[in-house]
Amino acid sequence: MFTAACEGRLRALWIIGEDVCATDPDSGHVAETLDTCPLVVVDELFLGETARHADIVLPVASWLEKDGTFVNFDRRFQRVRAAVRPPGKVRTDFEVVRSVATAMGADLGCPTPAEALDECARITPPFDGLSHARLDGEGAVHWPCPSPDEPGEATLYTGEFATADGRAHLCAVPHLPPGEEPDDDYPLLLVTGRRWAHYNSGSMTRRGANLLLDSRGRLDLNPEDAARYGVRDGTPVVVRSRHGRARLVARVGTELAPGQVFCAFHFPADGVNTLTSGTPTP
Repeated sequence: MFTAACEGRLRALWIIGEDVCATDPDSGHVAETLDTCPLVVVDELFLGETARHADIVLPVASWLEKDGTFVNFDRRFQRVRAAVRPPGKVRTDFEVVRSVATAMGADLGCPTPAEALDECARITPPFDGLSHARLDGEGAVHWPCPSPDEPGEATLYTGEFATADGRAHLCAVPHLPPGEEPDDDYPLLLVTGRRWAHYNSGSMTRRGANLLLDSRGRLDLNPEDAARYGVRDGTPVVVRSRHGRARLVARVGTELAPGQVFCAFHFPADGVNTLTSGTPTP
């Protein structure tokens, strides 16, 4: 999609609840893409980096302020109920999508989240037994749940797999090298990820005063690499890659192998995702 936007083939982009400038690799290219696209709409709780590049920002409700269902990786449907009212004129994503559709002349039906789940149940056989009424009465239910009088299947594929012969088909995947390799100028392999105190981009969690224990970006590196480059634990460092630079604080430890460094992408001001590449694996 970003490639299509840069080439003029995608002229409108609606981003709902994802801070792509903070989480995606090569964030400089991501920001350039958003600036190039003629229309960028963002649904967000906060004016994050992505929202700053949007043409229209729609303030939306958090999970504490809306009604509906969540489904986790365990395939468990769970009811969510609003604990507090959204501030001001803030709406839920559900209401925003329906309102925009109505303004464009399309009637989506399903005026409530409960009716939206009912429609999912009608057209998707594994969800046929699911409804807000059932979840309100029984609590969380797994899918597949083929009918209202059957329990959800907590364990998937107990008898056979979803293949023509019912058997699992395993295959070996050949190794593919990364899009970029270390060299003499850039000898370290950078791994990015999350820290224990923050979820994904950290747009919400880094605003919580109870999580200030992990409130700044750090670069984890092995003692061998620290000695090689004259870096001490707790000292500020500038990290450079082929794409950009970031300012972090060194943390020397044995969690990483020599030649590897790690940092999180929770703090946009650090510039971590300007270091990373969007170059695909060949």
